[in-house]
Amino acid sequence: MSSMQIFLSTLVLWFKLLLLLLRNSQAGAQTDDVAISPRGIISIERSIKDRRNSTGNACNFSGNIVFGGPSSLDHDKKFFRLGSRQLVAYRLMVDFINRDKCGIIIEAEDGSSQNYSLELRTYDDQSSIEWTTKIAKNYLASPVDIWLGGYSSTLTKPLAESASDNNKLLLAPGAASTPVFVGRDSVFGTFPPSAKYLAKAVEGLSKLQNGPTTMASMWEDASFTIGVCSSAPDLAEKHGLTMTSEQAVQGMTVEELIPLAKKLSEEDPDVVITCVYDCAPWMQAMRSVKWSPNAQIFTVCVGLESFVNDVGSDAEYVMGVAPWDSSVNASDEFTQWSASDFADTFRKETDDVEVMFQAASAAAMISIAAQTLQNVGIAAFNEDATAAWSDYVRKNTFQTMYGQISFDDNGQSLAPSYLIQYDSNGTVLTVYPEESSSGPILYPMPSWDRRDCNKLSDCEVSDRKDTCDNGGNCVCVDPKNYQSVGIGATAQCVPLENYNLLNNGLKIMSYVAVAFLLLICAFAVTWTFYYRKNHLVKVSQPMFLGLLIFGSVISSLSIIPMSVETLYRDADDIAWADAACMAFPWLWGLGFSISYSALFAKVWRVKRLYKAAHRARRKQVTAKDVMIIMAIVIFIEFVILLAFQFVSRFQWERTSIQEINGYTVESVGKCTSEYGWYFMAVLVSYNVFCLIYALILCWQTKELPSDFAEGNYIFLSVMFMFQVLILAIPVSIMVRENPNVYFFMLVGGVFLQNFTVLVIIFSPKMLRIYKGEDTQATVRRHISNTMSVAPRRTSFRSNGSVSEQNGDSKYRRNSYRSAGSASSNPSQVHWSEQMKLKKSMVSFDNNNPATEIKIQVEATTIAEKKNVTKSEKKTATRVVSIISGDIDNYDTDVSLSSERDESQSVSNSVSSSLVHEDSKQFGVIN
Repeated sequence: MSSMQIFLSTLVLWFKLLLLLLRNSQAGAQTDDVAISPRGIISIERSIKDRRNSTGNACNFSGNIVFGGPSSLDHDKKFFRLGSRQLVAYRLMVDFINRDKCGIIIEAEDGSSQNYSLELRTYDDQSSIEWTTKIAKNYLASPVDIWLGGYSSTLTKPLAESASDNNKLLLAPGAASTPVFVGRDSVFGTFPPSAKYLAKAVEGLSKLQNGPTTMASMWEDASFTIGVCSSAPDLAEKHGLTMTSEQAVQGMTVEELIPLAKKLSEEDPDVVITCVYDCAPWMQAMRSVKWSPNAQIFTVCVGLESFVNDVGSDAEYVMGVAPWDSSVNASDEFTQWSASDFADTFRKETDDVEVMFQAASAAAMISIAAQTLQNVGIAAFNEDATAAWSDYVRKNTFQTMYGQISFDDNGQSLAPSYLIQYDSNGTVLTVYPEESSSGPILYPMPSWDRRDCNKLSDCEVSDRKDTCDNGGNCVCVDPKNYQSVGIGATAQCVPLENYNLLNNGLKIMSYVAVAFLLLICAFAVTWTFYYRKNHLVKVSQPMFLGLLIFGSVISSLSIIPMSVETLYRDADDIAWADAACMAFPWLWGLGFSISYSALFAKVWRVKRLYKAAHRARRKQVTAKDVMIIMAIVIFIEFVILLAFQFVSRFQWERTSIQEINGYTVESVGKCTSEYGWYFMAVLVSYNVFCLIYALILCWQTKELPSDFAEGNYIFLSVMFMFQVLILAIPVSIMVRENPNVYFFMLVGGVFLQNFTVLVIIFSPKMLRIYKGEDTQATVRRHISNTMSVAPRRTSFRSNGSVSEQNGDSKYRRNSYRSAGSASSNPSQVHWSEQMKLKKSMVSFDNNNPATEIKIQVEATTIAEKKNVTKSEKKTATRVVSIISGDIDNYDTDVSLSSERDESQSVSNSVSSSLVHEDSKQFGVIN
């Protein structure tokens, strides 16, 4: 019951007392006087004025017997909860005796019977020793026949001292501390002695199979609480338990109790005995540190509705010590009420759910007093009344709704106490002794998490019949499809989390793709090394081929870190996952830049020579020039990646995409960072720009023959790289939320990028070598055809450098005609060969590069034939020299041998440049 409810109950009680004053014939009892004394003490007098009993018959009372004592009437005071319930029990008994029994029938000296009504006087003690002492001295000494004690040994002790001094009978239903009774023959209590209060509780626990072995106690500073807990060490020793600690409590707030709760959680005793009046703060302190013993025993609170209101379902499984329970088989000799009858009457009066033993104890005291008065007789009203009553109480046994009561030499009850406990439904049961029990001892007490799991979670309410374990986890009956999440109140079984991990088949496919690419690279390296002295391989420059393969290897390896994944940030392999996140852009970016730079250098070099030829300038392109271009391309890529690494590197993160009650059932993991995708955009944009520029250069040099210069193959390689990049990136972004599709797109993009470049660059070379088109003569012949194509001629010197000379069409046409006229004599030149040259001369006037190739091929063929005249050879040689740009003046009279020597020198120079073993000299377009 809450404080507000108790306050309202008190107001209702007071209101009823006022109504009794207005009820004339129908009311049997009323409040005679409600006054506030000059000293500020509130007093309530309850007596009988209507002389009729509840049946309407007249009751002829010969007098009144006054019962009185202090009680806590202020709902804000410490002992109000229990004291107010004792006061209700007093009132119920007094009203019943007066109205239903016509008071107490006492036999007079002449043998006649006389009815005496009972009058109840109550004084507000403010839960204070000082006020209790004042009440005893000023209000109870004279007008009260029998004193009634309030609640607690602390407040009863000064009252007992005053009762002994004033020779008054004191019935104390709320005290258990032995010092209250020792040496005071007129003071009696229905609670067992504090030293025996815990006896049945410890005995019952010690008899359990797998029961407790350790025990701790704590108490607040009060006579009763100190007396009860002081017996714990002796009881522990008696029953074979070990005391871990004994602790006095200085304050009873939650904040003050938390340190003690932490201390006990470290000791972890099996049983904790808590001797306090307010139990809720200790329960809250234990919960705050998430610890509880296997058995928690309170001396007061179990059975109190206010305790349940304060702690709710946390009261379940808590044990207490009580001398009475409404289920005991007991009947009151005077009122004929059984324990359950009294409990029902009390519930109707107060609307309390649970009837506490303190109230039954108070009712039993009125019954004991009535039985004593009725049996001792009228002699009790003389000067020796207190002695006569006290002697009768001490020597006799009383049947009450509280049980069979008898007293020891100190005046304390010999009735045993019971071990009571809340069950899992919050019902108080007597669990020991076994002969009086209404249920078994529930030991061990579940942990807080287990309780919360049972009561507050969705674990045991599901159709799957999941259960809670002692740790507060939900045990799933279908662990293959469900997992336990949360603990305590949040425990439940939810579907196993779908991590959206990569399909194992896709991973295997990616590893196969990497292995296949590396196998191709290894074969290409082996092939290049094996044919390193081959004229065709030398023309293609093995160093560039090696760089292309090396870039492909690095780029292919970027597939491996793409397959690395883990769960959440607390995973053991999170460092590896983070490293893999950044390994992909590094491997792919550097691999791409190395492969691309090798291809770009070839195209760029062709462009430089082509441009120089147009300007009629001599231009030498060295290895250093080309390597600088490659270094620039790779350096820019490296700078972007380095900034990416240090500013906002990728890290592995897993994001929840579906939850049930706050728990993730589906998630997706990916590499992410605050600005990571901006860096990736810059990286991709730079690569796209490079590819576009390379495509432009390829277009500008498209007229150059590519038989050995690889122009078409370079163009195809760059185009494939561009297409893969420009298509894979947007598609990958669109499928980003589907890990398997996204992974497949990236792997496919990287694979196609490297595979197509390797195949396009190496396959034609391998095919030519296979066909035998790799001889030195074949290479020279094709190069001779290749190098005389541009509108401006490029000549090759023996030192391996490249120079350009003016190839003006008019100059070449005149020179060509001069060459033709030098051998125009039909007697010296075969008619068919002469006609070929003349037809070529006519076509040459169109200044068509394709015609130049044809002329050069025809002239070269004639010059190499053995069955032609010297004049024919001379003419053909001059034509080749003119087109090649090696003859500056067509009027120069050079002997046939000199022209042949020069032509041979040019051929040797070209061959020397193409097959030069020094890889740093680049005399041709490769």
